[in-house]
Amino acid sequence: MPPSAFSTEVPSFADIEDDFVRLTNEIMWCVVATVDEQDRPRSRILHVAWEVADGRPVGRVSTSPSPTKTAHLARNPYVSCAYWTSAHDAVFADCQASWVTDPAEKQQVWDETAREAARFGQDSYAVWPGGAADPTFQVLRMDPWRVQVTLQDLEHGKTIGSSRVWHARTGAAVGNGHPAAGTQHR
Repeated sequence: MPPSAFSTEVPSFADIEDDFVRLTNEIMWCVVATVDEQDRPRSRILHVAWEVADGRPVGRVSTSPSPTKTAHLARNPYVSCAYWTSAHDAVFADCQASWVTDPAEKQQVWDETAREAARFGQDSYAVWPGGAADPTFQVLRMDPWRVQVTLQDLEHGKTIGSSRVWHARTGAAVGNGHPAAGTQHR
């Protein structure tokens, strides 16, 4: 996509990584949209834990496989993730979503989820009594093909000070062919 007055293409995720990590950590809760069988969007609030692996963002969601979410993703595995602050800073990640089936990866995500929940005085076992082995505990992996970070500049009268967009390389491993996990950011 050519640069526009609204956004600038960046060649490397590293060019937006710091702002992406800062904003997704600060905002924490994400609006995730799937598409139903009639091609209509359906949104929900999820907590996506992001990391950067091999120079690419990778998100994981600890979730239950609701019939609606499961049906939507079986038909169309693409989702859109949106974060927004009242100061008009925003992050958008358009991703391919896939259910994690590897028990070791599910256990790793469970361990991270339980640690994070404990930091906020919550108990993951209250939701999933069987831990990583609980049949209702599932991990949804998000592999972005496009990430946009938009920062405001209200000091200079601009609600959009900068908007930078990164695209994954064409043919890069996504979903089940994903690269191994790398540097943990959350």
